[in-house]
Amino acid sequence: MLRETMEVLEDQESKDLIWREGDTDYYPLGVTDPDYCVLKFTAESGRYYNHFHSGNFEVP
Repeated sequence: MLRETMEVLEDQESKDLIWREGDTDYYPLGVTDPDYCVLKFTAESGRYYNHFHSGNFEVP
């Protein structure tokens, strides 16, 4: 499990960076579709389970 910060990026540079040709199936107006945005996930910490033990960790 991860704990994170999520940001909504709406700048054109971020949109252009991950846009792929088939994305028009979901955003018919293309990379400039007002419904299209980029979500930036930044992990901060997490928790794991292994061999009947659990633990926490920080993401550097």
